[in-house]
Amino acid sequence: MRKLSADQLYRFTTINPEKFEEQETNVNAFMKRFHPRAYQSLNFGLHLKRNQNHIFIMGEPGVGRIGMTKSVLRDAAARRDIPQDVVLVSDFSESNKTQYLYFKAGHGHAFKAAMEEFITQLKTQLPVVFDGHVYQLKNQQLENDLAQKQEAALTPAFELAESLSIEIQQTENNFVLLAVVDGERLRMSELKNLEEPLQKHFLEALDQVEEELNKGLTRFPFLQHEYMDAGKKLNTRFANDHLAPLTDALKMEFGENDSVKQYLESLKDAVISKLHLFWDQSGESVTSTTQNSMEDLLAEQHGFSIFEVNLLVDHSGLKHAPIIYEQNASMPKLFGYTINSASANATDTLTLAMNHQAGLLQKANGGFLLLNVESLLKDPEIWSNLKAALLSKKLTFEIPSSSSVVPYHLPDYPLNVTLVLLGRAIHFYALQEIDSQFSRLFKVQVEFEVELERTEEHELVLAKQLENEIKDWDDLPVSVSAYERLIEYASRLAESESRLYTNKAILRDVLAEANAFARANDETEITRSTIEATILQRDFHTGLMEDYFHRAIIEEQVLISVTGSHVGQVNGLTVLTVGRQSFGQPVRITAQASSGDEGVVDIEREVEMAGPIHSKGMLILSGYLRGRYMKFKAWGFSASIVMEQTYDGVEGDSASSAELLALISSISQTPLRQDLAITGSVNQFGEIQPIGGVNEKIEGFFKVCKARGLTGTQGAVVPEANTKHLMLNAEVREAVESGQFHIYAMSHIDDALGLFTDMPVGKVNDKGEFPEGSVNDRVIKALEKMNEKHDESHDD
Repeated sequence: MRKLSADQLYRFTTINPEKFEEQETNVNAFMKRFHPRAYQSLNFGLHLKRNQNHIFIMGEPGVGRIGMTKSVLRDAAARRDIPQDVVLVSDFSESNKTQYLYFKAGHGHAFKAAMEEFITQLKTQLPVVFDGHVYQLKNQQLENDLAQKQEAALTPAFELAESLSIEIQQTENNFVLLAVVDGERLRMSELKNLEEPLQKHFLEALDQVEEELNKGLTRFPFLQHEYMDAGKKLNTRFANDHLAPLTDALKMEFGENDSVKQYLESLKDAVISKLHLFWDQSGESVTSTTQNSMEDLLAEQHGFSIFEVNLLVDHSGLKHAPIIYEQNASMPKLFGYTINSASANATDTLTLAMNHQAGLLQKANGGFLLLNVESLLKDPEIWSNLKAALLSKKLTFEIPSSSSVVPYHLPDYPLNVTLVLLGRAIHFYALQEIDSQFSRLFKVQVEFEVELERTEEHELVLAKQLENEIKDWDDLPVSVSAYERLIEYASRLAESESRLYTNKAILRDVLAEANAFARANDETEITRSTIEATILQRDFHTGLMEDYFHRAIIEEQVLISVTGSHVGQVNGLTVLTVGRQSFGQPVRITAQASSGDEGVVDIEREVEMAGPIHSKGMLILSGYLRGRYMKFKAWGFSASIVMEQTYDGVEGDSASSAELLALISSISQTPLRQDLAITGSVNQFGEIQPIGGVNEKIEGFFKVCKARGLTGTQGAVVPEANTKHLMLNAEVREAVESGQFHIYAMSHIDDALGLFTDMPVGKVNDKGEFPEGSVNDRVIKALEKMNEKHDESHDD
């Protein structure tokens, strides 16, 4: 047992101001020095040339995983080529099908603009071409040729009619045959008034002329077909003559590869096949200004959709391979979606395809995509589709079954992306356990440490990095002493004077609150005292629950004694966590022992309020008693132990040393000091083992003692192994310095026994006996007496 001095309760940080000013830092350098394990693992993974080499980043949110990972990825992205732009266009060889065209970064936008200009020109120029004098002259010649051929086909009928005194009259829709009798034109129905021989003559003549006329008319469809073919050839020739220089210019500018050249060649044929669209557009714009029906507008839009260019991925302005971070991933964000603005029931699948928006997998192709693993796991469909895409190295687009969008076609998209998942260790190991394909995909794990060794170098690097991260805040200047106090706070968060908590987000939050505190108090600089006051203010803001618990003790609603002594009763120390606030809470532990054979009974365990670790600790107590007092003779006894006034269950073994003290006190009827509190785990040999929350436990008991009135004898007893974890607040340190409060470190339960009983504990001699009057001797004698009574009861 040793008593600790005030300077053993806290480790101060001292930063050399000159070194602080000279220290240069950037994100990569900080990561290399502050997170060397993560830095080396990440760089190793980025240089590892293996199939399916994706990366899983593990670490606590707030340590800077995202920023540091992005910084390292930027260096890796700079070594990669900038991916090509990707545009989606129609596949003219098959209806409603599409294809991808690839361009150098930045050229995709120019190609889209050029194609839009190309179609706009055709809408204006083609009607002019076909309304022009040259085309109209050629078209008139075709019409004249048709008329001549039709006239020639009917000439035999007209000649026959003339020879037989039959006149052929042509109306708008048909031909009328009339018999010419003495200069009078008679219809067939009027011939009945003629003499029979003459009537017979003209009826036969009409039949002959009609037959010959029908022979000529049967040639009209063939002549019309010849005329239409000639017209199409004329249109094609004129269109080709106009389109050729335009498409050749596009080939010269954008013909970077064969697929683009082939598309532009097919484009010319597609325009020719859709010439009616350009005439209709021109005709309507000239002859009508009342085209307002939605049906007409949609029909026009759908017709021209075959010529649209959808710029899916635009890398213009990109200086390296893409790096994209998305915190809340979803199916549409990852795999793409369509903007169906025209009609919810649109059936023009090509229009839907041309409104498709690329997903993050397409945009990040050739580079890096950072995703939060929690957002992926919230929807099994996302995870299964993502795995399929990564394993096959292609993105197969499918409309989700729940979608109201009409399915449309997109070709498979070649995928070459490095996926970087951000999560915690629990996510990594769970996926590794339940998903057999996970390890095939993620061969590199990068772990960001939550704690780091507290060295002068690490203190300096962390302080400088914090200064670098807040330089754009436009707030009050921060002194070096403020960073020193922040480093000490990081050590307190790590629960060790020799470790640093690496969560910079929490430290930045303290700085932000310190700025607000300083401004509210008209301070011009953030100093150590500002940070100290801010931390106290944070504890005050979140300390309502702690006040409730401590008030219950002060008002004696919860019974805790901080003076005097008592048999079978001791003050244990616990930690309660409510939200982000943890605070110490003393608890009374009592024991009652008597003769019997039940051994140690844990009341919490009996009523199922104790967790397995606590129950394990109680069994260890029984082991210690057997090993210490029953090596040569088995003593029967019964004892019960309980944490008084606890109603939410008990877990952990940090109170086992206090429980052992209460048990020994009850058996031996030796009073224990109530002005002391104890925490620590004990093993079967009586050795004291370290526990967590040591600072909060000490400070919690100190607050109760201070509220009740400090006597100068009060204090806390902690494991020796926990002395390196002490980072106690200034109030406790000052009380220790002035002798108003004391902190003791113990290595064995005998240390605590001596301190709590103010009696010699006693060591066993060669005969297995303890010194007369020692605590251990009192235990042996008490056990003997219990068993005498026990034997007498059996004799009766």
